[in-house]
Amino acid sequence: MATKTSRIKTGANAITVAAAVIGGIFAINIVANRFFGRVDLTEDGLYKLSDSSHEVVKNLPDKLIVRAYISGSLPPPINAYGRYVRDLLDEYKNASDGKFVWEAIDPLEGTKEERDAKKEEMKKYKIQPITLEVSKEAKVEISGDNYLGIAFVYGSEDIQAIPQITQTEGIEYSITSIIKKLTQNKKKKIGLLSSEGELSAQQGLQLVHRVVQDFELKPLDLTKETPGDDLDALLVIGPRKAFNDKAKHDIDAFLMKGKSVAFFVDGMVIETPNQMQMQLPGMDQPKIGRANDVNLNDQLEKYGVKVGADMILDDQNTIGLVQVGQQDFPANHPVFVAIKQSGLASDSPITGHMKALIDPFASSVELVGALKEGKEPDVKALALFSSSAHSWKQSGFFLFNPQAEPQRTTEAGPFPLAFTIEGKIKSAYGEASAPAGTRLLVVGDSDMLNDQHLRAMQVVPAYRSNLLFFLNTLDWLTHDEVLIALRAKGMAQRPLTVTYDGTVKTWVALNVVGIPALLIVFGLILWRVRTARRRGIQL
Repeated sequence: MATKTSRIKTGANAITVAAAVIGGIFAINIVANRFFGRVDLTEDGLYKLSDSSHEVVKNLPDKLIVRAYISGSLPPPINAYGRYVRDLLDEYKNASDGKFVWEAIDPLEGTKEERDAKKEEMKKYKIQPITLEVSKEAKVEISGDNYLGIAFVYGSEDIQAIPQITQTEGIEYSITSIIKKLTQNKKKKIGLLSSEGELSAQQGLQLVHRVVQDFELKPLDLTKETPGDDLDALLVIGPRKAFNDKAKHDIDAFLMKGKSVAFFVDGMVIETPNQMQMQLPGMDQPKIGRANDVNLNDQLEKYGVKVGADMILDDQNTIGLVQVGQQDFPANHPVFVAIKQSGLASDSPITGHMKALIDPFASSVELVGALKEGKEPDVKALALFSSSAHSWKQSGFFLFNPQAEPQRTTEAGPFPLAFTIEGKIKSAYGEASAPAGTRLLVVGDSDMLNDQHLRAMQVVPAYRSNLLFFLNTLDWLTHDEVLIALRAKGMAQRPLTVTYDGTVKTWVALNVVGIPALLIVFGLILWRVRTARRRGIQL
């Protein structure tokens, strides 16, 4: 009888608990329908609109119409991207005070006339189909009728579009960038020096030039003209000739107006001497490391910084392209300095959101004079990135052989490789000072932006970080840092990063031996517990 009563009580309790849970879920749904909210627990805030995007869309001057063309039956993994786009556009809508209006359109839905009309509309907006390989019943088929793109219509004629979305990384950046472009309608103009043998958009900076869409790069020959007031910043990338006095005075005068200047100057270069240009059969031409004196250090030292006539080599390195004979081959070498997140300045808007950077054939950069001694209270200097503690410095004339182990020196790292300087920078000529907020960047390398080395991104995708760094630099130079935090945001893979042989061997041992050993130990413990339980039952 007691047993029957206890069973009735247990059943009643279970029914009560189940009813309470169902009632709680019902109440939560009622509240959720009234008050919308989400919690984003991802590391980069992937599903939450960033503060900068929130500010841009909140301050829209007029209504922005957004049409998202999303096929209803997208195959994986594009279908996940479609859900992400929907959620992200909802975030923009909720932050816009009703000025961001969007709708989802399925191009394959409706009658034939309706589908044809949608295709004409997509052609107008330059929305393109995505071709995918889809596995069906053990067969691989080509599916070319998939659409995932966004069109933005502002006013009567201003139209921008993201023709295809094949990844989520950088989508928020693209959307916010388009909103800024449509509503502000003004590109920042950057002067690109060309008179001292610098790299140009046609020679050496083609890959960089492709990604610079929100800026206008204007070639500037200082032998024929001076930097105009229409320029927002000035770039000096990879000079090979000595600067004359006029050019140096022009740069200084531009800086003293409160404009920004960035120097990417190689302290040392690797080259084949002119007298050895004849290729001997079966032999590679020797390459020589020599100082690259472009007559700039005297001016830079007046600003408080100096580029060393040296080259930094690092055990923490990555794959780069080296020339053997007449061809480029990928190879690990200490000249391809790999800078991990710990070597990047976390408090700089340029590098604060970056994970890595690759600096090939880098030279050291150091503070000098009053700035080094802390006697410039109105000027702030920051080491932007540095080599690791396992680096060393090569100075003076030396032979460079990419196939041989380089010789080590006693000058050990870490070494700063770039500095930002901001504030009332003193003129290199006279007693004048620049206005507060004037910005100067000095990097001891131009190879990090050179097409010759960026081609290695086909082997090492981390080289794309150099393009990200350059875009962040342009935003910082033009005092427009809204988009910097967005460029690296997205669904990025997080592979295990290893540097040294010991680390590699440790992880291999853990995978090969450690995991099976843990399973065996767990099995033994479970066996002992079960054996003890059986003995207890027998007793």
